[in-house]
Amino acid sequence: MISMEESQQLMEKFIDLRTKANETKSLIDISELKKHERLCVDKFKYLVTMKTSRYKKFSNYEDLNQEGFEALLKAMNNYNPKKGCWFWWCFKYVDTRISRSANLHTTIRFPLKVAKNIPPHKESIMPLLIEERHCPDKEVEESQMFNTVQSALTLLSEEQREIINLAFGFGGDIPMSVNKICKKLNVSRSNCIKTISGSLSLMRENIKI
Repeated sequence: MISMEESQQLMEKFIDLRTKANETKSLIDISELKKHERLCVDKFKYLVTMKTSRYKKFSNYEDLNQEGFEALLKAMNNYNPKKGCWFWWCFKYVDTRISRSANLHTTIRFPLKVAKNIPPHKESIMPLLIEERHCPDKEVEESQMFNTVQSALTLLSEEQREIINLAFGFGGDIPMSVNKICKKLNVSRSNCIKTISGSLSLMRENIKI
């Protein structure tokens, strides 16, 4: 697992190489881009495996891993440093893609030819629906995760805690980009990224999963 600062540097180099390859169309530049792309995927693959680890019992577990890596590549190709830090950007892509694919796996599907032979009918009794928001297992999992994060946040300084809360929305607000945080708190971009990187490293060291 690499630090926030290292991951940001890898992505900035990837963007520079991509821009150069697109401009020159040189086979050497394209080869260099592909080589760095493979390095980035290897360094960032833990973001995929962290998310898919909870679905190991699913029969399509390998497919979910593939979906995660496709989302990782898409995040790399669409990343814009002006819109926020790489870690937050990539996490959103990977988390959304894998969650949607996992949810589709739990849906009952009928082949079209079978569905055509099932006549529509009216239910006389309203079917019982499970309200996911009140699912006990999910509430326990979310509560444990919340307590774990809150415990790790207490290890940070007041400035670190404020920036992390703004970046990831731990305070209940919408997560903010690095540029918006810098403007709100009147801090430089480099200091903001450095603070986020150091804070996440300290939190990771003290979170037991």
